[in-house]
Formats: sequence, C-alpha cells, structure tokens
Amino acid sequence: MRRHYWTAVRKLIASSVGLLVSVVLCSNVSVAQTAARSPLYAPSDAVDPFVQGKEESFPSGNRREPVILSTDLAMGLTTGNRNGIATSVPDIDDAYAFALAVAQRVDLRGVVVTMGNSLVKPSMVTARATRRALRSRVPVVQGADVWLPVLRQEDTGGADLTDSCVNDGVRFMVDQLRRTRGLTILAIGPLTDVACLAMNYPAEAARIKRVVALVGSKPTTPLELYGHPAVDFNYIMDPRAEAIVLEQTSIPFTAINFELSSLAPIPLDRLREMATDPDPLARYFGRSSRPLVDEVAANAFPAKPIFDAAVVWHLIRPESHVCQQVGFRLKTGSPAITQAVDDNVTDWFSSEFTNTRQVTACTGFTSAQAEAEYQHAILAAVHGTGR
Repeated sequence: MRRHYWTAVRKLIASSVGLLVSVVLCSNVSVAQTAARSPLYAPSDAVDPFVQGKEESFPSGNRREPVILSTDLAMGLTTGNRNGIATSVPDIDDAYAFALAVAQRVDLRGVVVTMGNSLVKPSMVTARATRRALRSRVPVVQGADVWLPVLRQEDTGGADLTDSCVNDGVRFMVDQLRRTRGLTILAIGPLTDVACLAMNYPAEAARIKRVVALVGSKPTTPLELYGHPAVDFNYIMDPRAEAIVLEQTSIPFTAINFELSSLAPIPLDRLREMATDPDPLARYFGRSSRPLVDEVAANAFPAKPIFDAAVVWHLIRPESHVCQQVGFRLKTGSPAITQAVDDNVTDWFSSEFTNTRQVTACTGFTSAQAEAEYQHAILAAVHGTGR
C-alpha cells in the first residue's frame, strides 16, 4: 500500500525506531490458463516449496485456515505508482506481507495481483520474482487492471455490464471458494477483485469467511498524520469497490486501520544492509526495496512502516491488536485523482456510527512487546535479522 506521507511521519518514526532497534540487536506465476481440474480456473506451478531457514516460531492465530492474498505487489519497480499515472516509486509493503505469510506457514491458496501500486502486468512480473525468491509454489494470478467505474454501467441497449470486471483472479478466487467451501481474503490492495466477485458470484461470495483489509482510519477531516494531510491509498484507488463490499454484502469484514498499520517502522539502515547480506532472500528484498528506501531517505526519514504486513499478522496474532466493533462512513469519489488535501473521499470506522452494519476495526497493538514481536517477525520473514 502506498501512502503519500513523506512529510508527515517524522514523529511516528521517531517514537518507534528505538523499539525496533532494541529487538533487532537482541535477536541473533502466473498460472496456466487451461482447463484441467476446474471449469473456472486450473492453477499449475512447479516451484519447490520454501524452507525458511531462519524462521522463528510465533504460535497462535488462525494460520491454518485457507487464505487468498489480494495484493497490488510492486516491489522491484522504480516508477509507475497509482496504476501508472505517477512517476513516484511504488511501495514495497505487499512483498513483505507475502513473505510474512510464507514464513509463518499460512495456508496460502493463491496470490491475486491487482493494479494499484503500479499497472497490473508489471506487478505480475515482480510478484513472480518475489515468489521465486521465497521459493514458494503458491499460484500467482492476474486480477484487475483498472478500478471499477464510479457508477454501475450498462450500454445504450440496456445490457448490464457488471460482469465486465471479471478476470482470471476473480475466477481463481471463485474456484477456490468452491473447492474449500470457505476461505479468508487478506486484501492489502484495492478491493476491486473482491467487489467484482461479490457482484457476479453471490453464492460463492457467501462462502467468504471474512475479508481482512488494509483500509480506513478514525474519523478526521481530512486524514492527518501529525497535522499533515494524507489519503487512504487502497480506498482512493477504487472507492466504489470498498463501498460495494461494505454496503452491499454481509461478508464479515475486519479493517486494519491506518492508526495500526503505520506503526512498527523498519529502519532504513537495516533495509540498506540487507542489500549486501550473504543470505539470498535478505539480499533480494534489500536490493528490491532500494528505490523506495532512497526516496524515503531523500525526505529525511530514518525508517519505513510496513503497512500491509499488519493484515497478515492479524491472521497470525489477532490477540496482539486492539480491535472493536464499529460502523463506517464512506464518501466515494473518483479513483486515482484524489490528493492528500482533498476531503471528499473518506472511509472512516468508528463506534459512533450506528446506522450501518457493524464490522471490526483494529487501531493499535495491545502492548510494546506485541509491537516488537511483530517487527521482529517481519525481518525474520525476509532473513533480515542480522548476519
């Protein structure tokens, strides 16, 4: 997930870097599009499973429930943010979330790649490269290449065009829902594919156990980080998609809010060191992260929050998060063009909103120890805990 926050997180980083440093010092496919097992989608991979040599044990949570990762993974690209319309470096967080899921032995049934941090086809290239680095055999499937239209569309003859959003990624998720009779979707990119599935395959959507998504914040106008405006990137890239999932379905929903996901930054020095680490996985992540690390450093910040990993960690250690039942308030605007100073596109989660269905929102860690454990788990997942 990408946040335009480079002028906004100085205090946040300063308060968290010390905690992470102490923990680090103490720690020593695309799939074939041919008919085979299913009339919808038949994944095929031949990569050896990943054996995580430096993995540490963090028992708890629901890692054995089947999961789909819906992501706009773009680590390794140098330009093309906001689905290709921005020249800035795409964010790296989705790749670290993928690594955390692999390291923690999450029952990951597939990775569906959507537009967002970059165009979807370049993102497929980086997603496959990350899968190879992780030595994972999980299917990587192409999802949405564009956001949903702001309004429902039909042609001049009255034909409904709702199914025009259906793609390989949506069909793959439908197939997995039929096979498993229920799974969890970890949505760390725009909710386009999840919304498309819900609109076009309601019977299968009813089998989704829950969606855990990186979206939203506490009420404020506009969203601010220590006095500086920001935007919810996953929401603004497809506001209608989130509205469909929240307002037109009853799928259980957990929002990992910005107040939580912005915590636990990784020091830039640690990410730089990984680029020359003798361990190939650490070296891959360090080198692939370098363009964004340089951009963050140019704005005089010493660390980088790994937003998306918080969603995966919620599956593994839900008890480490402060969560409550809340309602929501959405202002749906045009995707991609919203700027940080705009207040016409918002997704807020709060217990004060009682006129909507109630969902779960998570806003922080239960303790400094819980936050430190999460930070360490991210680095351990990419073998970045030290040489």
